[in-house]
Amino acid sequence: MRSALTGAGLPDPDSRASRFENDARGAVELLQREFAAELEGVHIGFMTVPLGPEGTSGNPEFYAIDRAKQSIMLFRMPIQRARVLHVDDAEHRRYFVEHCVYRAVCEYLGREPWDLLPGRFDHY
Repeated sequence: MRSALTGAGLPDPDSRASRFENDARGAVELLQREFAAELEGVHIGFMTVPLGPEGTSGNPEFYAIDRAKQSIMLFRMPIQRARVLHVDDAEHRRYFVEHCVYRAVCEYLGREPWDLLPGRFDHY
């Protein structure tokens, strides 16, 4: 319920879309700082859902990569609706968003996650 002070015209700052974008942008900014030369000119954007049909495996498509256009597109709804979390809380949802960003960038660069950020995945 929104307060009368803010009114109904203001967007909800804690909406699913804004939470997703904040979490994903944080991971994108980290990777762009760490790999400035390799990601120079690469556009990383967000869409609600993929425009085309799902992947051939029948699994949801979390991101799309177009090397010719130098772009990575992350799809918010498939990522947020994924049922792969062992604990369904805000922290683990944020981790999964970051995981999808890392996977997309790894695939774009043709590298493995443990090569991309050494030490980040050592506890696995």
